[in-house]
Amino acid sequence: DRADGRASCHYGFHMTIKYWDPRIGAEVREMTTAGITSYKIYMAYAPMRVSDAVACKVVRAVGEEGGVVGCHCENGDLVDCGIAAMHAAGRFAPEAHPASRPAAVEGEAVNRWLAISESAGYPVNIVHLSTRRGMEAVRSARLRGQSCYVESCPQYLLLDESRYRLPGFEGAKYVCAPPLRPLSDQEALWEALEDLEVDTIGTDHCSFRFDPVKKLGEGDFAAIPGGVPGVEHRAELLYTYGVAAGRLSAHQMMRLLSEQPARLFGMYPQKGALAVGSDGDITILDPGASHFITAAEQYQNVDYTPYEGMESRCRVDTVLLSGEVAVENGRVVRENRGRYVRRGPAQFWR
Repeated sequence: DRADGRASCHYGFHMTIKYWDPRIGAEVREMTTAGITSYKIYMAYAPMRVSDAVACKVVRAVGEEGGVVGCHCENGDLVDCGIAAMHAAGRFAPEAHPASRPAAVEGEAVNRWLAISESAGYPVNIVHLSTRRGMEAVRSARLRGQSCYVESCPQYLLLDESRYRLPGFEGAKYVCAPPLRPLSDQEALWEALEDLEVDTIGTDHCSFRFDPVKKLGEGDFAAIPGGVPGVEHRAELLYTYGVAAGRLSAHQMMRLLSEQPARLFGMYPQKGALAVGSDGDITILDPGASHFITAAEQYQNVDYTPYEGMESRCRVDTVLLSGEVAVENGRVVRENRGRYVRRGPAQFWR
């Protein structure tokens, strides 16, 4: 009800499950009827994280409905210990953020999530993967014959942990979870992309304003609201630093941003395909429109971009929404035409 008449793109929802009881099981079945077939759970964050037993029940219940569960893979207990250790050492600035949740915290959680998936008997999704350790866990599971899916994000491909050492409080703009990583992890993710081991590129978009929202954490990095804005620039960034740089083909980019998300989240071929009978949702990039990304020129309603000053080798020129022009010459020309998309079962290909 809040989205109808206000959204300017078609939309659906993932549901978050924070605990388990018979009522939640009944609601999962109701969600399937309503066209919602994807879920997210957390291994970190005290108010939301679930036990391994609950996670297994969720994967099994959703799997029986033909859906898929994604997981934020960080060991919450180790994160809490890491934050406490930073505080004890007198480290409260943003530079302590990555030290409080190192690669081992993600690697352990990815391994455990895949063990839960194996026990439950259904494939799962790993969202915003950020480390070589996490990718190695995925690779090992796939070598054993396990079916699983991986998402990463532009911030892990293009930004690194040096951003947390910027002067003053500027590093707060880059506080997200998992945190930005060393360049070695960044390179490992690019290699995985080139080898077709990563299935989707999302953004984990969180449009917290720097002032005043991020500044709530001045004096304690652990109180900085976590997340970065990124959905607006995702396609431009992947084209510029993937396709134009020779690391990905245009076809790979299309599969990462469109076809494979549509398959995983139960929309293909309604979405994710150019075919008779499919929806006319099409984004046209202009590869001759080089420019520099700035917050001053962005459309999303936030006062900064983590990609400030980075070159883009293309621009979103035109967007068709159900065959109607919604963006023309890079400007939104038709608003509030988005509608809710009912989704069916996940279509697994691994």
